[in-house]
Amino acid sequence: MQIVPVPERVRAFELDPAMPSGALPIFGEYLDRIGRNAADRRLLSWFFLLFGVAQFFTGAGVVLPVGILALAGSAEAMWWYRAYVGVPETRLKREAFRQVDIAADGLVAAGRTVGVRLPDGRWLRIRLDEPYRLLLAGHRRVWLLGRGPKVFVGFSGVVRVRRGRIFATPPAGAVAVPPATGAGTPRLDPVLTAHRRRIARDLRAAAAFLLVLAGFAVWVRHDFPATGWIAWTCAGGALLTALVAATRSFAYGRPLAADHWTELRAVLDGPVRMGRRGARLSGLTMLADGTVVGFRMVKADPSMAANIATTGRLWIAGIPRPGGATAGVPGYPVLGTVWLG
Repeated sequence: MQIVPVPERVRAFELDPAMPSGALPIFGEYLDRIGRNAADRRLLSWFFLLFGVAQFFTGAGVVLPVGILALAGSAEAMWWYRAYVGVPETRLKREAFRQVDIAADGLVAAGRTVGVRLPDGRWLRIRLDEPYRLLLAGHRRVWLLGRGPKVFVGFSGVVRVRRGRIFATPPAGAVAVPPATGAGTPRLDPVLTAHRRRIARDLRAAAAFLLVLAGFAVWVRHDFPATGWIAWTCAGGALLTALVAATRSFAYGRPLAADHWTELRAVLDGPVRMGRRGARLSGLTMLADGTVVGFRMVKADPSMAANIATTGRLWIAGIPRPGGATAGVPGYPVLGTVWLG
């Protein structure tokens, strides 16, 4: 074990341009899983859309089917957008990524739109959240998948990709982004802090949607008593889940309190298993007193699993003790909970 105040030598997962993207370990499995998840969720949304349309012909009035269509339509639009932005087409799994190193003056930004100057003089434009903008400022390279003006962009340390477009000019009004240096502690790490804020925003948005869903279920129960316990169950479940999401959002809105990272060697006892809600992995590590303990991660961020599997390192915020601990990768938007012992 080694306590590292400044992560000057942090190894991280990176995409391999020597293999087709669909054959890359963990990344290829991740693409398959998110593609199936997106298709399943969109199929469920289509069921509710058709159910809402059917209500027009059952004498339920207008408000009920319109409400169902609005809720199902918004969910369908969200899943369609996420699939469009983050799921490459099947044909791209046969192609390899191309690594692009960013020159000192080759990174610009105009709000959320980031421009990267390519070796042929053209500009890649991509809309990124704050954690990824900070990531690019510190680790100035990207990986491109696709040959046309529309490409998918990969980043250091993460398995997620984002859709971008190539233009002849940089974004209008863009200013140069200077090289950034990351802080050495979990509490002051700008990328990790921004990543936690983004998770908090997503949780608040989910809580708001669930509150709307709960209100809709209560209205349905009062105006259509025949729905009985089904509506009350839906409302109660939505309210409880919204409360949990809101509580978690407050926790993620604050930076981590730890003042150092602890680097542990990690040896997996089997392959990473990709599930519907994240990755599962387990293995062995060694604490400061030389005790060898097991570790496991359930429903882990696939990026977290990829970094542990490819680097053989497990980074703990603070001092590792048996039980739950916060894990991450210094300088990268990667976060998770690991169970030691």
